[in-house]
Amino acid sequence: MLKPGSTAFTVLLGALIAISPFAMDIYLSSMPSMGASLGTTATRVQLTLSVYMYGLGAAQLVAGPLSDRFGRRRVLIAGIAVFAAASLACAAAPNVEALIAMRLVQALAVAVCGTVPRALVRDLHSGDDAAHLLSLMGVVLGVAPIVAPIIGGQLQVAFGWRSTFAFVTLYALVVLVVVWRGLPETLREADHRALAPAAMMRNFAKCLSSRVYVGYFLVACFAFCGLFAFLAGSSFVFEAVMGHGAREFGFLFGAVMLGNVSGAVISSRVVRRFGIDRVIRVAASLALVAGASMAALAWMDVRHPAAVVVPMFVYMIGLMLTAPQAMAGAMTPFPRMAGAATSLLAFGQFLFGSTSALIVGLTYDHTSRPMATTIGVSALLTFVASRALIRAPH
Repeated sequence: MLKPGSTAFTVLLGALIAISPFAMDIYLSSMPSMGASLGTTATRVQLTLSVYMYGLGAAQLVAGPLSDRFGRRRVLIAGIAVFAAASLACAAAPNVEALIAMRLVQALAVAVCGTVPRALVRDLHSGDDAAHLLSLMGVVLGVAPIVAPIIGGQLQVAFGWRSTFAFVTLYALVVLVVVWRGLPETLREADHRALAPAAMMRNFAKCLSSRVYVGYFLVACFAFCGLFAFLAGSSFVFEAVMGHGAREFGFLFGAVMLGNVSGAVISSRVVRRFGIDRVIRVAASLALVAGASMAALAWMDVRHPAAVVVPMFVYMIGLMLTAPQAMAGAMTPFPRMAGAATSLLAFGQFLFGSTSALIVGLTYDHTSRPMATTIGVSALLTFVASRALIRAPH
């Protein structure tokens, strides 16, 4: 078993929370060509992403309580196994309807990988220490959005879109073996009532009755809206609007996601020095500048990749300075129901984010304006929430 606090243990936690974004990002470069392959429209292809996001969000409500009831390790093993099977089914999907259905199963199963590792952190740490470890996990997590679209672009060109889901299946199986052999159980005492509907509702209501929790909740949710808008629109903007190919998309997307890693590294270094709230307020300001810049360039019809890559890179730094801090701040008041607190926050992130992705898909007009505007509005709401609901640092 891996020792909690070791580098290998932190890398494993990062690899677990990276599974879901890896499954989202690896096939993005294939989306414009999937319509022709499956004989369907771009809007229906985008549903494979938005349905995945909604399913992932809904499942968060149950994933945390499941781990509070049955333990972190067992729930992770079961979830990853089902996810691997669904990923293989995606690779063999005969039509877009089957693909959408299997994407939903993927999402429902992999939700445990987004929630349980963070609850596991709360089992071991709290406050700034929890934020520090979550930021280190974010460094590992940040690699997935860089590597996934590059791998996906290469697989798309060489073997077609189905190979991307075959690759995801292999990744899930490797992680499953490592969890089986190396992840210890960190839950000290199981909550036998965690899955009782009345108990779940009481726990969620207790979280939402806390002004502290609601403040961090809204900051995290609004910040994620910008990321999901980019996920939904970037392949169409870079490929259909700006005329770049699948391979080029992978590198452009990866350049943006370097901001993810940069922000996570900075976050892990500064949170203990400046504290959660100060970091969030600075990060929200940074995201606002980035989002407003991208929206302005889009409405000026600037069609150079830098008009998206540069501001979105900065936005990602702001996001990764915000997300771990908001997660740690929201969980800290609830040590005995960390799974429920984490689930509710993750549910909110995916509900808000999936809606922003859906808006981008429904308003797509063969320009970058819908995506960029949604990102700009997301940044503004993050900034307003950080100022209105999170106490000013002293």
